[in-house]
Amino acid sequence: MNPAWDASLRAQPGEFLRRVPGREAFLWPGDAGTAVVIKRVCEQLALRLRSPGAIEYENLRSLRADGIPVPRALGWSARREGPLGLARRSVVAMERIEHAHTLRERLFHASPAERRVLGARLLALVVRLHASGWYHRDLYLQHFVLRGEELVLLDVGRARHEHAPRARWFEKDLAALLHSTPRNVCVRERLRFLLGYLGARGITRRREWLRAILRREGRMAAHTPRAGETRPWEDL
Repeated sequence: MNPAWDASLRAQPGEFLRRVPGREAFLWPGDAGTAVVIKRVCEQLALRLRSPGAIEYENLRSLRADGIPVPRALGWSARREGPLGLARRSVVAMERIEHAHTLRERLFHASPAERRVLGARLLALVVRLHASGWYHRDLYLQHFVLRGEELVLLDVGRARHEHAPRARWFEKDLAALLHSTPRNVCVRERLRFLLGYLGARGITRRREWLRAILRREGRMAAHTPRAGETRPWEDL
């Protein structure tokens, strides 16, 4: 815990980068006048020992140590509140990644040649992420941004690392990527990406994996997001 971020636990910023019930993101003054990103979670019933802020802070540091491009973690703070201390507010502070577009936006406007280049970069990053034992659990294309030409992965609060992760978590990540792909990216390009992933990971049961990924993507398409959030394909 870092007391330097305690003030952001109850701050009321003039503008939010993102806000849904219980979760908010906003800019906050950092060192040397630079703005940093604060992600704040308000839990009504906090039963877990570790707060969401602490978990995302640790994930950011561990992913960065494993060579995955993510924002630099700056600190976290948490406070119990309410009757019996059952509620909790927590924050994580991280580097602000300056970017003009998310990867999904860039793919939507890209030429076929540029999409191939971006697809190859995405493939290399996802393979490295999974080969390191990490799975993201929310791996939509909106959670990749372009810092120059470098892909940076965001929103890693739900990410997990295991020495022997289950295949179903990798399948879910791939289904999320497929689900959030812009509609103007053709089936052949999507299939090329999935087959490239399976080949790079040395997976031989390709038909079985493809069927599992498509089944998961179908369930995502039928799911109504919580808290009124837009579906992954509604932002373009």
